[in-house]
Amino acid sequence: MTSASPTTLVYDPADPIGTRAALFNHQLDQLGLGQHWVQTGEEGSLRVVDRRIPPGHGWCRAISLYQALWPATADLSVQVDWYPDLDIPAPEQDEHWSTRLAAVTAGLESLGYTVRMPGPRRTPGIDRYQPLIVSRLPVGASLAPSPVDGWDHLDVHPTYKWPERDPTWRLHKVLGDSHLTGYVSRTLETHLWPPYATCALIVLWTDARTATVDDWDSAMARVRRVLRIAGYGVLAHRRPWDPAVDRRPYVIAYLREAR
Repeated sequence: MTSASPTTLVYDPADPIGTRAALFNHQLDQLGLGQHWVQTGEEGSLRVVDRRIPPGHGWCRAISLYQALWPATADLSVQVDWYPDLDIPAPEQDEHWSTRLAAVTAGLESLGYTVRMPGPRRTPGIDRYQPLIVSRLPVGASLAPSPVDGWDHLDVHPTYKWPERDPTWRLHKVLGDSHLTGYVSRTLETHLWPPYATCALIVLWTDARTATVDDWDSAMARVRRVLRIAGYGVLAHRRPWDPAVDRRPYVIAYLREAR
């Protein structure tokens, strides 16, 4: 079995976007949980690869996760999506889903990671995949408890019917009323919403290409202030901005149900 990734990978804080998901995907391959890429030939200097997935396993892939969404005590975190085997008969899908997710969790935990399955419950046979938040914690650290009912009020894919509106409309109005320009926003998938939130969005500053670090800090300070006045909670990037490493400055904005 040959991975499409290099044989040795490490997480490089100087290149977090480029190395974080690659490291996890390499480890998933080593555990037999990944996409199982094998070389099937060559075209000139390029390898031809194809995916070979053992029947009944499903497969996983890791994708990068905004640092603001990492668990508070984590020093490294990614999202790992598990995709079920589509050939499993309908009567066996519930067992396949639970058994294979347990195997994926055990495999990741054997490498020292913690695994969480936040968000509204996904349904075998209906939902395409199950996202997991996989984190590395410093020695002696632990995860804060996660409420089991924190996403019970949500659908996996919320829909909005008139007179309801997609929550990006409210945020656009907040930014417009405050005369803030140069920001774009989009909703996040529900498994990334803080518990009990009724919406969560990422807000990015688009004028960052030639800006200084001070410009980045000022742009984020402005939008955080406006969001908080408007009643939003805010999750911010944790380390200082570095334009050589970070693509765009951002914040996560969310509204939460009254408890």
